Parts: sequence; structure tokens; C-alpha cells
Amino acid sequence: MKYSKVKDFFNEIAQFYDIIMNDVDYKEWAFYIDEIIKKFQGKKKILDLGCGTGNLDIILKNKGYDIIGLDMSFNMLKLAKEKNLKNLVNASFFKIPFKNEQFDVVISTFDSLNNVNDIDELKKVFLEAYRVLKIGGIFTFDLNTIYVFKTLWNDYLKVSEVKNLYIIYKSEFIEPDMCLLKITIFQELENELYKKYNFEILEKAFEIEKIISSLKINFKDVFAFEHLSFRKADENNNRVQFVAIK
Repeated sequence: MKYSKVKDFFNEIAQFYDIIMNDVDYKEWAFYIDEIIKKFQGKKKILDLGCGTGNLDIILKNKGYDIIGLDMSFNMLKLAKEKNLKNLVNASFFKIPFKNEQFDVVISTFDSLNNVNDIDELKKVFLEAYRVLKIGGIFTFDLNTIYVFKTLWNDYLKVSEVKNLYIIYKSEFIEPDMCLLKITIFQELENELYKKYNFEILEKAFEIEKIISSLKINFKDVFAFEHLSFRKADENNNRVQFVAIK
């Protein structure tokens, strides 16, 4: 299965995911998604591609959205279900298990689509999002940029201690447009013993214009914003938010 390594990564790291993402301001991200939907006159039925453990979906649900979370990781969805999220689907981005024109909005957040390491494969995701959207529907997602890989993520090292975990983050830029993230976790057990976990995942960045042109194959209007704003994006942004209208 293609992308089985991505699936394995998220299945294995699921038990630690909420701790790793503890610093993320989910309310801010949800507010921004809500603002995008309002700006482009979207409606209430959302499909979230790569919903993870469901933290963002909970907030959007509380804002009145009818949201379905999709993720290829069964273990992530199991944790989301424990948070009383019921509309969850274990499936791939590349073959979304819904009929045509079922959703008002399709979202993907937290650079989930950077895990797709080929532009032709990414176009398949775009086509699937287009297919399940109603006419006038919104597809919005964020991507890390080549710039952030070259600067903040290159030779990056961070060590943190959370609860009974020691977490080491390392990343390196791989020319011309990829970044390898390695996470090592030492889990403290009894009697001063530790259990070690090693995880790694490869992300690929794409030029903004390449994403826009790929979206325009099907979508009628496409916009690129600096993340968490409505300023026009450029290649020196760390993260870019794309909005495509069917």
C-alpha cells in the first residue's frame, strides 16, 4: 500500500499525539477556518481530511458545524471516538468513501497534505475533494513551505519534558524541497526504567504557483493566503493557506 509508512507513523505515534501537539492553539485554528468559511459564504457540512484525534473537529462542532472526520490512522480515530466524536471514517485521502457532491466544505489542517510526496498524487487528493464538494463548495488546506524547511526546520533540535515523557525533535532539510522529521520519545516506567520510541516522517513542500495551477485544473477560483490571515501568500511565508472554490 502506498503511503503505508505515513499510516504506520500516525498509528504508532497516536498514543503520544495530543501531548506532542499540546502547544497548538486549536481555538485559533478553528476560528480561522470559521472565518474562511464565512468569507467565502460556505455552509455547515464539513469533511475533515486527516482529522487526527479530533481536537479541531470538537471546536468546529461546537460552533455549529456538521463535521465528519476522516483519517487513515485507525489509532488516531480510536482516540477521537473516546472524545465523543461519532462521525468518523477510517479511509484514505485518495479514495474518499462518499458519493459526489455531499459536502459544503472540505478541510485539511496541520500540514497533513505535506505528507503527500508527489504532485501527481496530490492532484488525486484535489480531484477527490472536488468530487465530494457541492457546487460552490470550499476546499481549504494549509501547507508548510520550502522556506520554512530551509530556515526553521533545517538542523532543528528541541528537547522537551512533558509528564513522564522526554521528547527529542530533530529535523533536516533535504534538497530541493523535503524535510525529514525525527521524534525520539523516552517514556519513564517504574524503577527508573525508560522505554524508547523512534518515529520519523518525510514531508514535501511545493511552490505556491504549482499548487494553484494544480487546483485550477478543476476549481473555478483559487486563493493563497499567509496562514492565519487573509494577506496574499508568498514563498517567504512559513505556512500557506489555500482556498479553492468549486
